[in-house]
Amino acid sequence: MQKDRFSRGALALSFLIVLGTAFFFYPRWEQNRTEATLSWDVSGYYMYLPALFIYKDLKKCAFGDSIIQKYYPTPDFQQVYRHEPSGNVVMKYSMGQAMAMLPGFLAGHLWALNADYPDDGFSRPYQKSMGLWLLFFSIVGLYFLRKNLLPFFEDRTVGLLLIIYTLGTNYLNYAAIDQGMTHNTLFAMYTVIISLTMSFYKKPSLLKAVFIGLLTGWATLIRPTEIISILIPIFWGITQFSDIQKRWRFVLSHYGHWLTAVFVFMLVVSFQPVYWKYATGDWIVYSYGDQGFSWLTPHIWDYTMSYRCGWWRFTPMMIVPFLGLYWMYKQKEHYSVVFLAFTLLSFYIVTAWDVWDYGGTAGRAMVQYYPVLAFPLCVVIEKVREKSWWFYTFWGMVIGLGYIGGWWVYQAHAGQIQPLEMSRAYYWKKLGRWTADEEDAKLLYNRHVFRGVPQNPTQIYFQDFETDTTFSTVDVNQNKRLILSKSHPHAHILTLTPDMPLGKWLRLTADFTCIEKEWTLWKQAEWIVRFKYGEKVRHTNSLKIQNFINTGETKSIFMDAKLPTKEWDHAEVFFWYTESEKELQVDNIRIDTFNP
Repeated sequence: MQKDRFSRGALALSFLIVLGTAFFFYPRWEQNRTEATLSWDVSGYYMYLPALFIYKDLKKCAFGDSIIQKYYPTPDFQQVYRHEPSGNVVMKYSMGQAMAMLPGFLAGHLWALNADYPDDGFSRPYQKSMGLWLLFFSIVGLYFLRKNLLPFFEDRTVGLLLIIYTLGTNYLNYAAIDQGMTHNTLFAMYTVIISLTMSFYKKPSLLKAVFIGLLTGWATLIRPTEIISILIPIFWGITQFSDIQKRWRFVLSHYGHWLTAVFVFMLVVSFQPVYWKYATGDWIVYSYGDQGFSWLTPHIWDYTMSYRCGWWRFTPMMIVPFLGLYWMYKQKEHYSVVFLAFTLLSFYIVTAWDVWDYGGTAGRAMVQYYPVLAFPLCVVIEKVREKSWWFYTFWGMVIGLGYIGGWWVYQAHAGQIQPLEMSRAYYWKKLGRWTADEEDAKLLYNRHVFRGVPQNPTQIYFQDFETDTTFSTVDVNQNKRLILSKSHPHAHILTLTPDMPLGKWLRLTADFTCIEKEWTLWKQAEWIVRFKYGEKVRHTNSLKIQNFINTGETKSIFMDAKLPTKEWDHAEVFFWYTESEKELQVDNIRIDTFNP
């Protein structure tokens, strides 16, 4: 029997899970618009390639608006940053991911040229070839992850780690479904950097030094914060202060290799300022606008535990490696210094970014560091064997946490549960469950939902807009309706006071007509009841209307509000709709009060 038989089987199973998910559960290359492979951020990473090879337009990207209109990868052309001094544009994201995408682009372009598809960079051949090509990085990453772990851990431990990653964390999502994001590419690069580093310290060679410089430079070119990848080759093998002197002697004895690695690193990273200089005349361009870092106040709690998209809340399995880091540090195991320093620094950088939700993706910004976190996670897997109650507790926890991780991946693409932008009430109502109805969805915005039919409700307000001229209305078949649009963004309906005959609950009902659905969540029309004491808000009940209605549909929608238990002196009932160009019409607003 081979000593590594279990991990080989686990690796094969991991490959099957990733490929099966990609091909049969949710093949992104078969989707359209904002669900396509080349959509949202991925289209921004990719935009260099059609701009350079198809449109020959890296300075203006004048083709962008036509691509948005035809394929709708994003609501607007947000993939570029407009450089005011030069009047040109630059890509918002650095070019490293586009370089990784190049083979997939060339395959798709060749396919489009020889078939009945537009050779515009976004038609079906480009989508499919890109998705398939980037799956290759998933295979590379898993292969080298296993290879890196086997010298330090038992075969069974490594196999279990692979299964935990693919079945119990959000790695599966970024390896098999959102493989176009940078995290999958960087995951693979980190596994190869670690493998090359281990090999270099065993048997230094110029070729290994070249590839270490190439990959750390390439990772930095994908995301500039990945410059921390250089910590791996620099600090690998250092477990205590005395090791620093030994490392210095090693560097001096192989200084040619180190200088070569530095030169290659700098050469690769220099591609970006050369592009900026070509496009704008400036060597350095900050393309993220007003987005930046809060270095003194990192968003640790929001990033990890937010109901909106917290990393540990939606992928709780990844709490476990941090316990392993403590054990590694205590026992000076497996090069603890590099793992501890790298993990804490990467975590600090990720949480310091002001857009801490990263687009609402359950902590995706840490996925590329899972090859490093695999080491402390393996330490935990082996440590729990020391006591039987540790062992059973741990594996019970793994099953539970893994279930949540798998549940999230399913719901993110094919389930009925809203997977992100959750509220506290919705999260605890739907965690681990597989179905949801419209009343559940209201908990996303409104923590108070009355289940059942109110008994003996009392009507306190009704408005059909037929005679009231204080509102902006439209006449539809001799039926006046309230207009909500960017030009009519606000409508105050009613002010409530405690001296009114109110029960413990309110139910607000209205008929809505959706002319064209607004899909972007933050642009949707909001129906709000805000209870206040003076200027202090006691609590707010709200509903995003277009989440419950589709284009061309007329529908009666209700919202519940529970009166505050604390003292309040007035409540405002109003609509707010400021950013969208898409009109929404409202009629027959009714407010009832009742007791449960």
